[in-house]
Amino acid sequence: MTITTISLLCFVAISAIVGTVFLLVRDLLMSPSPSGGTLVGRPPGGRLRRTPTVFDEQAATSLSKRFDQSFNRLVLESGWDINPSTAFLFLIACGLFIGGVILNVVNNPFSAMAGFVGGIFVGFVTLIVRRNRRMNRIQNELPSVMDLLARAVRAGRSIDQAIALLGDECSGELGKEFSRCSGQMQMGRSLTAVMNSLANRVRIVDLKLVALTLIVHRKSGGNLAHTLERMSGVIRDRMTARRQMRATTGAGRSSTLLIAVVSPLAYIVMFAMAPEHMEVLYTDPMGRMLFALAIVLEIVGIIWVLGLLRKTS
Repeated sequence: MTITTISLLCFVAISAIVGTVFLLVRDLLMSPSPSGGTLVGRPPGGRLRRTPTVFDEQAATSLSKRFDQSFNRLVLESGWDINPSTAFLFLIACGLFIGGVILNVVNNPFSAMAGFVGGIFVGFVTLIVRRNRRMNRIQNELPSVMDLLARAVRAGRSIDQAIALLGDECSGELGKEFSRCSGQMQMGRSLTAVMNSLANRVRIVDLKLVALTLIVHRKSGGNLAHTLERMSGVIRDRMTARRQMRATTGAGRSSTLLIAVVSPLAYIVMFAMAPEHMEVLYTDPMGRMLFALAIVLEIVGIIWVLGLLRKTS
């Protein structure tokens, strides 16, 4: 590679890293608003404006817009206190870092491109893992939170007061969500709008049922405490059945995951131990075609495996 190409790659990498650090520091220094967004300014009148997020948008129709909304939702659902733009730059920085390291070690542009794609994939998987862990924590917290909500209602508190109590007493992820709901209702939003917003932010079936139950009770009344206690028992039974199914299918899921990752691991080992044997994948036209086909098939296989794991989880 020429000195011009190396200089250009260094400039792009440094620019991406500097931009990522700047946006990360900016997001960490700005505190979230009670209504669920970021405070972008405080006008002279004292009114606070909330930055619109993907939860406020209508479902997109075009493929590109749907991809953008899916990525934005993934970043926000992961619980990481950064905006989607910063997360995107973080993925690019990961790809440039890994690709740059590989380029300096082997001086092969094709390997650097593979490292760039691999770095982006690693960052993307990190976001997915954070999102799944957060959703699992919310799922595990839901029965106890519903019991606390039922006791508050049985003690004579209104729904608004019970939700505010959950925001103050619960310290987990659901406590933050109900604290956000309480702040929205204090700002004048109706319970129906707040519960719909909660169900849209946290896409868990059990939580959607709880939100629907509160909305129906606000409109038609009923014994809310008894309903919440029965729903809490049903959710616990479903969680127990899900854990039993995961324990039963653990061996099959582990073997499936091993089959999915054995090919990339074999490539990395061969590339590290005998790089001269891998040069045919970059120099020969047939080798490049087979290498590209292998990457496409591996991606398709990983997506398929993730779909199977999701169905058995």
